[in-house]
Amino acid sequence: MEGRVHHFGAIGIANGLAVLADRESRTQWDHITGEAFAGPLAGQHLDAWPVRMTTVAAARREHPELTVHTSAYRGLLRRFAERLYPRFIYGGVWLPPPFYLSMSRSIDKRLPPLTQGLGVVDGNRARYYPMALIPTGGLEDSWNRRILCIWRGPVDGVPRAAWKDTGAEPMQLLSRWYGFAFTFPACDVYRGAPGS
Repeated sequence: MEGRVHHFGAIGIANGLAVLADRESRTQWDHITGEAFAGPLAGQHLDAWPVRMTTVAAARREHPELTVHTSAYRGLLRRFAERLYPRFIYGGVWLPPPFYLSMSRSIDKRLPPLTQGLGVVDGNRARYYPMALIPTGGLEDSWNRRILCIWRGPVDGVPRAAWKDTGAEPMQLLSRWYGFAFTFPACDVYRGAPGS
């Protein structure tokens, strides 16, 4: 930031989402938008990129030259993450009470809080696509004066999006509804193709 290296780490949760802080200024940052919301750098923004969740099998199919490195570390946290990851993508999860205690307001009631889906952000607009409404063959949605194509990966089943006219991928993230709605409270919700 401004020519200086900052080191980031998670320091807690707010609205059920991780809060990052940099060691140098102790500023607190939104881990999705890259916005500093408390501390000396409040109001600053980091560049944000979409991080696509996937599996090793899917990544190797898409990038056959990919080299996979594994850690020999087998701590409790790693074992917990290995078991939890598939449930995060496909299944239901349970949020422990501290997550709810961290929420500053009621969860948006347009969808059940733990609904899994793909959140897409384009400029100052955002739209949430529930996984249950993304068919296996994908969909095309007219949104923000363009056509957005959304499909599920053939190996991992994880949804992703790209603009039909350019193939460019907008900012997107696999997210539970509560987290996306807290981050983008004015977002639209995809309700399915007309007549479906």
